[in-house]
Formats: sequence, structure tokens, C-alpha cells
Amino acid sequence: MRRALQTQPRAPWPAPQPWRCSSAAAVRTFISRPPPPPRPLSAPNGPASTCSRRTFSSSAPRAWQQQPRSTSIANEDSSTTQPDTTVFSLAPGHPRTHKCGELRDTDVGSSVVLNGWSLAPRKIGASIAFLPVRDHSGTAQLVHELDPESSSSVQLREALLSLTPESIVCARGTVRSRPADAINPSQATGTVEVVLDSLEILNPAAQLPFSTAPLAPLPTEENRLKYRYVDLRRPALQRNIRLRALAATTIREFLNSRDFIEVETPLLFKSTPEGAREFLVPTRSKGQFYALPQSPQQYKQVLMSAGVDRYYQIAKCFRDESLGADRQPEFTQVDMEMSFAGMEDVMEVMEALVKKTWTTALGTQFDGAFPRITYDEAMRRFGSDKPDTRFGMEICDLTAELPDASGAGIAIEAFRIPRGSDMLTTKEMAKILDTVTQEAFPLLGGSVAPGDLVFVRVPTSESDKPWLAKAKFIGTDPAHVRTVLTATKALPGDIIVINRRVAGILGPHTPLGRARLLVSKTLAAANKLDLPPSRLDFLWVHSFPLFSPTRHPCPAGETPTYESTHHPFTAPTRETLTHLPHSPQHVLGQHYDLVLNGQEIGGGSVRIHDPRLQRTVFSHILQMSEDKVERDFGHLLAALGAGCPPHAGMALGFDRLVALLCGAASIRDVIAFPKLSGGDLFVESPAGVAREKLEEYHLVILQ
Repeated sequence: MRRALQTQPRAPWPAPQPWRCSSAAAVRTFISRPPPPPRPLSAPNGPASTCSRRTFSSSAPRAWQQQPRSTSIANEDSSTTQPDTTVFSLAPGHPRTHKCGELRDTDVGSSVVLNGWSLAPRKIGASIAFLPVRDHSGTAQLVHELDPESSSSVQLREALLSLTPESIVCARGTVRSRPADAINPSQATGTVEVVLDSLEILNPAAQLPFSTAPLAPLPTEENRLKYRYVDLRRPALQRNIRLRALAATTIREFLNSRDFIEVETPLLFKSTPEGAREFLVPTRSKGQFYALPQSPQQYKQVLMSAGVDRYYQIAKCFRDESLGADRQPEFTQVDMEMSFAGMEDVMEVMEALVKKTWTTALGTQFDGAFPRITYDEAMRRFGSDKPDTRFGMEICDLTAELPDASGAGIAIEAFRIPRGSDMLTTKEMAKILDTVTQEAFPLLGGSVAPGDLVFVRVPTSESDKPWLAKAKFIGTDPAHVRTVLTATKALPGDIIVINRRVAGILGPHTPLGRARLLVSKTLAAANKLDLPPSRLDFLWVHSFPLFSPTRHPCPAGETPTYESTHHPFTAPTRETLTHLPHSPQHVLGQHYDLVLNGQEIGGGSVRIHDPRLQRTVFSHILQMSEDKVERDFGHLLAALGAGCPPHAGMALGFDRLVALLCGAASIRDVIAFPKLSGGDLFVESPAGVAREKLEEYHLVILQ
């Protein structure tokens, strides 16, 4: 086919981003070396060429080169304009000698090359201009002092002042000390600056959706996640991501030193309906699905049977559940398992691992072992299985002292808020009550009736009105008043929070435990309760109930049914094993959680390694059919029966652990590309697929 090559004017596609400058000459490409022969220029106000890479120097000899014109290839049937390749940037800049945040007084007099993102330029008078340049290590200040007799110096100033924020630049210059009145003590590089010799624009930035400047207001979280590549440039998030990487490296090095080996387990697992909602993965085999794992639990137990002895991995896990500040559909956990080990062995390894991580990342030093309490003690004292022990307000049980007010199957509990009358307003108390009464406590009576949770103020002076009258279930009997004051150790000006509920220590928290936590958050938000971020209250909670009733109390005439409190692979304690056949509710599990400042950061257990005991739990306690046991767990039972050693393990929630390390309010701030309830806003997923793809996987969308 005959083709004709003909010269055309510059093609408008693809349109480069506008790079504006007051001087037409300033936007021409400056080639500092080697310079081509000079050639005449068009009129000063003539058309200017455009290029993504521009170098401006205040000292190099001037040499200009106009851009070659684009060409097009045409044949007898059509004419196609080819893109002008001269507008594309492939410039790597120059190898940097320093990172932007590394410059110090010891570098004064050195010639340096810096690469990074330009921030907003500024000028002082007609001769001095500044340009901060940032990379992940920090910010360096570039300074240019105008030589009005040098056209290249004028050009360099114009180029610097016309830069859009976040443009990618390569700067050459000489480090010098800042004047005494220009030192910035809050910046690591605040005692020096770089006198600019040349500036190369590697990629000018378009208008950004929001500013990354430290003092700029944050946009909505939706915008932050949609433009995550901009959001991640902020120093706070850069620190979080790098601290996360350091934590992961520290964990791997520590576990390797303890003879653990890292083993990857499959991400395509099988559906296990007993747990949380799963993500199903369709296959091209009709009616056949994989499921993404909620944890590597069964695989790691099988590895113990396989003789791996000590396993770990930093594993991706998946749960299709409602999102929150500490929940994501895909999350990361530090997973480990040990053969010939019990609870004490796992606690020792994981406690040492956590201490090593905090020491390496933040320099924290620890004195002594983490405290330990049982689940029963945690629930009675704090009303939570993951108690925050940084503050008091411990719960006391008034049931025995107030037998007339409690009655059969009823418990009465209370805690005091020291000087609460001066610290909590009526509106704040009403908000706490409203929050608690809207929550569900399925094993403790369902929901809280409005009159069963009350805040009462202890008067500071005598009053004709009985101050305990709001707690109608207690009454105003002077003996009852004395009992409440004595048990809670309340003083005039305190507030006492009292709750009447279904008796029993069940579930993750009690209504009073939730109220206690909400009171602490309210006071801390108003700076009335000191909870310094540097305070680390680690706590082991152990000896949980192995099984929980599905209904409590069980209706008369019905047979109680049970579910696993954590998962069905946890071993019972030796002391309570005899309760298994006739009263499973009294069996304790060898389960343990690690709690930090009221947040669970990890949990584990000693596993059942006897296939007969495991089958009994499935069939007799959880009442699974034999078909279901074989279908869902036959592979595990076979592995246990093939000579599996006693073993125990644990998993740390890595996202939550890093969030606590960083002092982040949400785990989304320590994950590079997190999701909101709408999914991944950056890539706009989940998304629909073509009908042909649905048919390939035998799927139909129901209307």
C-alpha cells in the first residue's frame, strides 16, 4: 500500500497539561548539555513550544531548540494523524545525592541533587523566591536569588514561580546555612537551604482535587479514598505506611529467630457457613464455589499434623460484614501455630513479639509481664471481655446486698463516676443512655428497658427529695441508700450508674460495661479524663466459656442449644472436661485474648488434637449431622487421626495493631487502599460484569 509522508502542523492529541508562564521564551526547552548550534528564534510573542521536560539554569550558556514538527501517515483510503511523541516525558532526572529530608548542617557547602514533589512557591520582593520540595523523608527549601542582568536567571525565577503544586522536579544546587531569623526549629532541615543552580521539570502536575499541605483542611474521606494517590503523599500517612512495613519486617525477623517458618496457605478455600458471612468465588463448574478464607485456621492445624512444628504467615483474610473504623472486608493477621505447646508457650512467644515490635518501632520499654485475668473477672469488674484498664470506674455487684430489689434471675450492678456531677452534663448522660438502650444484649435480656439503666447524682447537701428515687427498682429505703453508697464508695458530687439486668456472665459485654466505656470516651473528648496515647495497658484475658447458649434463659420445656464461643476447634480445660456430656455451659475453653487499651489485638487457643473429642464437639454439642461433619470437616478429622501432636496458636490483628502503633483513629489510615461501605472508591469496585461472563460462570442476576 502506497503511503505518503507529509508535514503537518503540531497535532493537538494528546493534549498536554497547560504549563503557564508570563514569558513565551521561558517555556521553550533549555538544553544545557550538549548545546546544539544556536538558531534564530521567532518573534518574542510568537507561538511557544511545549514539552513535559524543561530544564532551567541560571548559569549555563543559552541554547535553544525548537520542537520537531509532528508527521502523519496517509494512504489512499484514510488519513491518520500520529501523536507527537515530543510531548511525552521519559526524563528520569538525575540520580539524587540526598533525600529531601536528609540535609543537615554537616552538608553546608555541598553540591546536591534533589528529586521530589514541589510545593507552593513563594517570593520575597522582586529578587528572592523559595520552592519547598518534598519526598517521603521530609522537605527541603530551595532558594533562588535573581540576577536581573542574566536572562537565564530571570527565566529560572519565572519557571519556579509558575510551577503548580505537586509537580515532579529535579533540582541542583549548593547547601548553605539559613539566616538566624529564617531557621525553622520544627523542621529537621530547618537550619539549611539549597541555593538553586538549575531546575528540571520532570512532570508538571495538573490541578489536584485537594491540597496535601500539612495545615490544609482534610477533604471528606470519600474524596481521600477516591484520590488515594494524592492522599498517601501526606506525611502522616507516609509515616503510617512505613511504620507498618517496619512492624511486618520486625515480626518476620523475630519469628524466624524462634524457629518458625513462613508457609503460605491457599486463598481459595471452601464454604464454612458456621462462621461470619463469606465471599464466594464462582467457578466454571456449574454449582461449584470456592470461598475466601476467614482465617487459615484449618490449614495451619493440618500443618502441625504434617510435622511443620512452628508455622507463621502474615495472612490475608476475608469477611463479608459491615464495615467500621476497625473493620474491613479484607484484613491482615499475623497467624502462628506451635506443636507440642500450650497456652503458656504461646503467651510467652506472642508477648515477646509484641514487645519487640513496639520497641523497634517506637522505642518503648516494658517492665515485667503483661497482667492476666480470667473472662469471669473481666466481665464482673469491667463489664467487657476486652476491658480498658487505663481508668477506674470498676463495676460492683449489688445483687446480694439488695435481695428485695433483685429477685430471682435478676442482677443489679453499679459503678461510680468520681466528681461526675461537675464533669457530665444532663445532655451527655441522656446521649449515653440512648446509645446503650438501642444496643442488643441477646444473652442478657435482649435490650435494656429505659428504667433499668439510670444515672443518679449524689447530692452535695441535704435534700428533701430522695436522690435514689430515679432507680425505682431499688427504691428510697434508707437501708438501700446506705448499701449503694457503701458498695460503690460514692461521695457527694459523684454520679452512680446503676443497671438491672438478666443475671449471668455471658457475651462480650454487659449494659453497664458499655455505659462505662461511653462515659470514658465522653470525658476524654472533653479533656476531663486523661488517657495519654503513650500509655499502653496490655492485658491477657483467658478461660472463656467454651460454649454459649443460643438463647438465655432457655424457655421452659425446651432443650438448650449451644454454639462455640469462639470456634469449634478450641480445647476444653482439663478441669472442666467432665461437664461436657451433661452441662456444656460450665465447660471452660483454653482460649486467650490479648487486649490493649480496651481493644482486642489478638486471640488464640489450645486446639483439639484428638479426633474423637473433635467429633464429639461437632456431633453432640453443636448437633451437626454426620453428613455435615464429614462434608465440612472430614479432611481435618482425618489429619488429626493420622498422628497430630498437641498444638496451640494465635493470630494478631495486624491492621489494628499498626493503628495502635501509629495512634490512628481508624485502620483505614494504616492501609494503603482501604474500602468504605461503597467499596474501593479508587478503582470503583465492586463493579458489574458482562452478561457473557455471568453465563460462563452459570450465574443469573435476580431482579
